[in-house]
Amino acid sequence: MALSLFGFYNGLTERERAYSYFQRYGHLLDEIAFFEISIQENGELSGHPSRKLINEAHHLGTKALVVITNLRADGQFSTALLSQLVRDPAFSTRVYQNIRNLLNQYRLDGVNLDLEKAAVQDRNLYTQFIYNWTMRLKQENYWVSMDVPAKTGEDSTDIWKGAFDYQALGQIVDEIVLMTYEEHWPGSPPGSVASLPWVNQVLDYALINIPTQKVNLGVPLYGYDWVQGNRAKVVSHRRATELARRFGAPLRWDAQQHSTFFRYESEGKQHTVYFEDVRSLKEKLDLATRRGIKGVALWEMNLSYPELWTTLQAYKQG
Repeated sequence: MALSLFGFYNGLTERERAYSYFQRYGHLLDEIAFFEISIQENGELSGHPSRKLINEAHHLGTKALVVITNLRADGQFSTALLSQLVRDPAFSTRVYQNIRNLLNQYRLDGVNLDLEKAAVQDRNLYTQFIYNWTMRLKQENYWVSMDVPAKTGEDSTDIWKGAFDYQALGQIVDEIVLMTYEEHWPGSPPGSVASLPWVNQVLDYALINIPTQKVNLGVPLYGYDWVQGNRAKVVSHRRATELARRFGAPLRWDAQQHSTFFRYESEGKQHTVYFEDVRSLKEKLDLATRRGIKGVALWEMNLSYPELWTTLQAYKQG
């Protein structure tokens, strides 16, 4: 069975690098989610997507969603905003109406809810809030997709994961995007952002709790460059391969993590780069196919490279 393909388009206009890939390969996408519209403290929304992008998606037969977030201007997720949403019905209704008006005005097919870092003590309230919004959206025939942090078990104290009840949320929304990335992050030791063994463990736990046909496996299109004594910086596939060429660093395969990496020295400091490429992508696509889940979700399309889409095309053809 062919995998469904969900693409995060990081931006709301045609000025993004992803646009050229969307024009060429958008026919492969079952869903495209425009990132992002953030909820403001006064309940208003931060912007709107391009009608041209939405119309082009519909012309291709692709479902057009908008990503709704609780991101602040500083790029951090606001726990306080989520607490207000789940505890203040009047505020929640005002925000909902603004989202519904946006969907209607721009002829969108639905939402992708990326509402992260809810307070762990709000777990039940958060679930009820997602239920309330989802039921209202479904009554108006809108699609409800939701992003959830990757986890391999329950930890009620984890500030990123504790509020997310996989089992309950999986019954409520139309689809779940597992954010199976950031296993290693800028402040961690070097390693894959999504090693195959870890991704498999996350999927094991998810499929105990979430209907298989609702699960999209998050697939990262990036990696990190760790420099000795400093936090890592994000690198795209293009940037990683350019660095390896410039410094004459051979690409190596980490057989334990199932990821490509290399090392180089610059200005007297040692660098270690792990990044996602076609080889690690294929292994994740094979895993998704083998486990019979709905599909995969690409984070994110600005980080595309031609070989990525060639590979995806083979899997879309079944």
